[in-house]
Amino acid sequence: MEKKNVYFVQTNSVFGSGVKSAYLPYSIGTIAAYAWADERIKNEYCLKKFIFMRDEVETIVEGMENPYLVGLSCYVWSMEFNKALAKKIKEVFPGCLIVMGGHSISPDGRELEKYPFIDFLTHGEGEVPTKELLLALSQGSDIKNIRGVSLREDGKVITTEPAPVCDISDFPSPYLEGYFDKIVEANPEQEFCAVIETNRGCPYNCAYCDWCYTVDIRQFPMDKVKEEIVWCSKNRVEYIFCADSNFGILKRDLDIAKFVVEVKKERGYPHIFNNCFAKNSNDTVFEISKLFYDNRLNKAATLAYQTVCDEALKNVNRKNFTMEAFSDLVTKYNEHNIPTYTEMILGLPGETYDSFCDGLCKLIEAGQQTALTVYYCQVYPNSLMGKKEYRDLHGIETAKVPLNYLHSTMPEEEDITEYTELIVATRDMPFEDMMKSIMFCTCLQCFHHIGLLKYFSIYVRHELNISYLEFYKRLLDFIFKSENAFLNELFNRFKEQCSDFSNGEWSYYNEKFGDIGWFLEEGAYMEIVSNYEIFWKEIIPFLKEFDIAPEIFDELTKFQKFVIRLPQQEKISCEFEYDFYNYFHNALSQSYKPLEAKKNKIEVDLPNPVYNWKDYARKIVLFAKRRGDTIVINDKKYLTVTYGE
Repeated sequence: MEKKNVYFVQTNSVFGSGVKSAYLPYSIGTIAAYAWADERIKNEYCLKKFIFMRDEVETIVEGMENPYLVGLSCYVWSMEFNKALAKKIKEVFPGCLIVMGGHSISPDGRELEKYPFIDFLTHGEGEVPTKELLLALSQGSDIKNIRGVSLREDGKVITTEPAPVCDISDFPSPYLEGYFDKIVEANPEQEFCAVIETNRGCPYNCAYCDWCYTVDIRQFPMDKVKEEIVWCSKNRVEYIFCADSNFGILKRDLDIAKFVVEVKKERGYPHIFNNCFAKNSNDTVFEISKLFYDNRLNKAATLAYQTVCDEALKNVNRKNFTMEAFSDLVTKYNEHNIPTYTEMILGLPGETYDSFCDGLCKLIEAGQQTALTVYYCQVYPNSLMGKKEYRDLHGIETAKVPLNYLHSTMPEEEDITEYTELIVATRDMPFEDMMKSIMFCTCLQCFHHIGLLKYFSIYVRHELNISYLEFYKRLLDFIFKSENAFLNELFNRFKEQCSDFSNGEWSYYNEKFGDIGWFLEEGAYMEIVSNYEIFWKEIIPFLKEFDIAPEIFDELTKFQKFVIRLPQQEKISCEFEYDFYNYFHNALSQSYKPLEAKKNKIEVDLPNPVYNWKDYARKIVLFAKRRGDTIVINDKKYLTVTYGE
């Protein structure tokens, strides 16, 4: 009997500039490995090569051999492409069955009502429903008996009961079963990233999240996890993303981290092991963070906060540790020279413009001086926030906007546009306030966390009692009131493009800095440093508003200009009349001491010099939001301070 051909599709974007990196198709790999472990499926179906790189729809379909079934993994970065591909497959092969699953598939099966070229949907974890669907089709049994699927019957869409929580302990690994070997062998010039899971499930129920389908944390066997890490290392995978929702929540996670370090030391790979740490940071998370940072396996430790606003926290079912505990935690990481960054979300119901801006500045006051990452809140169909009742309750207004390719290669003009659903207003934050919030956090991150005016703001806070909130609101007001000025044009351009979310230009792109998309604050920073003298000419009048003693003002200006890393720098030095280095070191360590008039010379041997803007963007700015690489005095290993008379 001739076997029926089955194709699985999981397309992804490529990342970086120069040599591109692409993810191995983990989701469809796990589904295939689980299904083809069953002899009945092996005997009935022929698994064809995975489709994991975006290409012309026509080209992909032309390469298919009489497909019986095509399964497509759907998320925000692939949904539109998958629909176009599915439609074309159906046109060329009318008898082919189209199955879609993944986080972007609605729980009520509405895609079947909209798109006649889709035959079935799977919901939740895809392994079991897909396998049972393949078996039912081969045996002619009733598909309605499968849990976790949607189908049509007599012109009506039927969605069955959700699939039960499954035991994952015996799930075969796509890595260890050889499902990715041919991909790696066939693409020797391609850099691959890998996804691994050590567990599944999340005990939290954040309203904006659709990461996990179960609250129970189920663990994959330790031997399997370790063998997958070794596979990645043997195959020279530079970047591993650990898809656990709370890495570090289990004690064994530290053992996994230690094993990653051992493998890297032995084989040289992976270079990076990225993960999402447990929501409420603990001792295990700290030990893992220290271990990874000491061995250059990550950029920084995540201290997720999402919002400081109590009302917003209540509305999204989230609890945070206190600001005092957060401050203690940041101090602990700083004492061990581990950079941290804090994630925030703009647009959560209950947040106001004032609470958002104040919250960002409270985090700085609590010690988060290295980096913030602010995400615009997106609505996913399988989240609590995606439900109509929730939206109506909180007055959520959204816009369907083109997907932004942050830190990944920008799509070609002819590419199929992907979309996401973005919150643009809530009952507590109207659209105008949303725009103001975007401008404030862009300003705060560009000038403070990436560093352009960081030391001025710290100085006036301690010496003139001017809060970070006041300083950066005044700065933004100054920028927008300036006439015919570089800064005014730059921020007005950002404001204009954000005011029309529908055009998708809510990130920054300039081919001068590579063919990838950037956060707005990164774009603002790169525009400024590439026009550095113009910037300083424009900003001096603003800084003089704070009535700093002239002899200190001039020296502080010199220090602030000196600490920003620029291209073409290898070894830099500067002499100062005041001991700014120790003054700011103490202030940032939450141990303020008055500024001393003390002659000194700061010398820095900069590691990994860069000589053009593309390298600067990729090697310095890309890591700035995590590690603070734009500031030359952040790493003591490369710095010398000598004191004179």
